[in-house]
Amino acid sequence: MDWLDFIKVMIVDEKGAKAKYGVAATKAADPELKAMFQELQDEEEVHIQILEGKLETLKRKTGAG
Repeated sequence: MDWLDFIKVMIVDEKGAKAKYGVAATKAADPELKAMFQELQDEEEVHIQILEGKLETLKRKTGAG
C-alpha cells in the first residue's frame, strides 16, 4: 500500500466514524449527550476535509492522478 492509498483508507475510516456519531446523536435522548455526539461528528468532518486536502497535495507532489 502506498501513501495515497493509506490516506484514502483513513478518509473512509473518518467517514465511518462520522456516520457512527451521527447514529449515536440520533439515538441519544439526553440533550447533552446528543450535543456531544454531534460535536464529535462535526470534528470527523473536519478530519475528512484535512485528509482530502492532504491527499490532493500528495497527488500533485507525486504526479499521481
